[in-house]
Amino acid sequence: MRNKLLALGLFVSALAFGQTDSSVANHVWAKVGYKTKLSKQVSLTTSGQYRAKYSIEDHDQWLTNIELEKELSKKWDLGLELRHYFIFDNQGGNQGTFQRFRTQINAQRHIQLPLGELHFRYAIQQRWIISGSGSNELVSRLRGEYDLPIKNFKWDPTFQAELLNGSFTESNQSLRLGIGTSNKIGGIKLQFGYFYQRDLYTTNMYRNVLQMGVRF
Repeated sequence: MRNKLLALGLFVSALAFGQTDSSVANHVWAKVGYKTKLSKQVSLTTSGQYRAKYSIEDHDQWLTNIELEKELSKKWDLGLELRHYFIFDNQGGNQGTFQRFRTQINAQRHIQLPLGELHFRYAIQQRWIISGSGSNELVSRLRGEYDLPIKNFKWDPTFQAELLNGSFTESNQSLRLGIGTSNKIGGIKLQFGYFYQRDLYTTNMYRNVLQMGVRF
């Protein structure tokens, strides 16, 4: 099973980043964060993430994130996220470093299964344009995750599907399908993942994103 998962990860990476079509946006996201417990039920995570693009689509970005999470019970969590973006635009006539800001509130449900665990998250987020092009946008997100435990294996996979609904209209929907894994080594959490995102109605645009992260 472990060898199959590693082979799958290598295959997906090679397939994703071997594409050069102009409708494909390839990215690598690298994140470092720190999590602390404010109380028994409340945690605070601060993080920074660099999003590097490897295509003519999109721009490199730096994100600063603050997340508050409250555990209501073993089955329910509530979350609040504040995010600031620096967008480095070096294409076209209007080049420069531009800024955005985003807030998100979410509720997450955890369901224990005979094998593994399911997580369902519903989130609403508002994005504001501080400088540069673009428009303010309200987005709803519905995500499902499944944690698959593997005996004698510390890098258990998590499978993910998420629907993003921009401005609450069917014409501005996109779908993410992904796989990830994480493990704590010496008190430090290491995370790796990949997701594929496709715009469902507006364009033929799709994205391949490799993710890696370190959390203290």
